[in-house]
Amino acid sequence: MTGTEILITVGAIAISWFVLHWLIKVLKVTVSTAIKIALIVFLLQIFFGIGPDRLWQQVQFLWLQVASYLPAPSLPSSQ
Repeated sequence: MTGTEILITVGAIAISWFVLHWLIKVLKVTVSTAIKIALIVFLLQIFFGIGPDRLWQQVQFLWLQVASYLPAPSLPSSQ
């Protein structure tokens, strides 16, 4: 192998390492968040009888309320 090929190989290994490390972090956070959401839904169901469908309706309602405070997008005028 020439010096250039060695540098390219080392660079590729370094980039692969960083991408793999980042992917593992993302997966850990994703799984952690999914478990927390599932726990909240489970506890609401057990203690208050609130099902996932009712909870989802409330989440949608809250997002609609937030969206109502945002300005409407303007379309470019065609002249």
